[in-house]
Amino acid sequence: MKHDSRCEGSKDRKCNRRKKGTLMLALTAIWIVLVLSGCAGGKDNGDSRSAAEDGTEGESAGDAAGGGQSINDERSNEHSLDDIDVDAQDLTEADKPETATDVADGNTAVAADTQPESTEKQGTSANTGSLYEQYLKNEIAATVTMNDPTAEYRVPPLEEGSSYTFEQLGQKIAAYFLDPEYRDKTSYDQVQYAYVNSPDSTGAEKLLVKFIGLDIYSPDDDSYAVIVVSEENGQLSITAEYECWARSATTIYNNGMLFDYGSGGAGDHYGGTSILSSDGKITSVYGSEELYGEWARSVSEVYGESDAIYQEVFGTDTYPGEMIVVIYTVGDERYYQYDLSGCTEEQKVLCELYINRCHDELGIEWVSQEDVQAAIEARCSELGIRSELLSQQPELAWNIAD
Repeated sequence: MKHDSRCEGSKDRKCNRRKKGTLMLALTAIWIVLVLSGCAGGKDNGDSRSAAEDGTEGESAGDAAGGGQSINDERSNEHSLDDIDVDAQDLTEADKPETATDVADGNTAVAADTQPESTEKQGTSANTGSLYEQYLKNEIAATVTMNDPTAEYRVPPLEEGSSYTFEQLGQKIAAYFLDPEYRDKTSYDQVQYAYVNSPDSTGAEKLLVKFIGLDIYSPDDDSYAVIVVSEENGQLSITAEYECWARSATTIYNNGMLFDYGSGGAGDHYGGTSILSSDGKITSVYGSEELYGEWARSVSEVYGESDAIYQEVFGTDTYPGEMIVVIYTVGDERYYQYDLSGCTEEQKVLCELYINRCHDELGIEWVSQEDVQAAIEARCSELGIRSELLSQQPELAWNIAD
């Protein structure tokens, strides 16, 4: 029994030890759990604070990101508007080459809307700091190389081979047209300038200088003279000059074409078309002279060096009525036409006699309008221009010189 008792006591002690060990393990486990719970709680609190802070920063970042997106959207919209402005500029200024600045800088495109119109329409040089601009600033001189064909019967306004600055040119023009011996006025009213390209294949740019208020025909008649300045191989030359007054008008257009009209009397009207060639000379495409009524005597007078035929046909008392004779000069050739549609039947008899005698005795060939048109088109080809330009008259804008 004792043995059993000892055994039971031993078992009890072992059991107690086991219980204590189990309790210690349980307490240790609880402690570990509590410690772990505390750490986890602390971590959760930290994460919460961090999350809260992150949430605040996240909102700020979100706001910033949202603001940035808005700015980017605005910038994107601005870029789109810039592109539209650039496209619009390209449409309105087709001849102006697109530059990197125009595409990249929207302000450039917007500012362009406030600038003067295109070079072709405004007659303004696109070459900043060009020799022409230096000339207008009185920094360099131009030499006269006109070889003026009118020098045979008049003294030209500028001396061949002489050089003139812009200021000296004005002084020379004023002295020539406004001679103080005959005029109270001693200076022109205004100076204008424009740039124009030749209509031929080269398309060389020329500078035109217009002196207005020269009283060529009568006081205060708004007459003017235009000087053509040309650049070649870095040198400036004065290559042509023309005048416009009451009975002689010349208009130059933006395509380099010139149209003339004038009168040699009540029944003598002339006109024609010329071009401003790449060499700076004014070259005729064709000229025309319309002779009305008794002015038609000029045909036989000039061609035959006498108006004997006219006198023999009409005498001194007979009026030829509404007979019209037109003389075209195309290059070196002359073409003659007549129109008797305005004459009475009686007048037509004498007018036809005159026309026939001019043909038979003077060798004048009367041609059709188709013949004249063919000759003009051939002349255009010879000069290297399109015949369509003869019917185009784009206005040339002039700028007031300082």
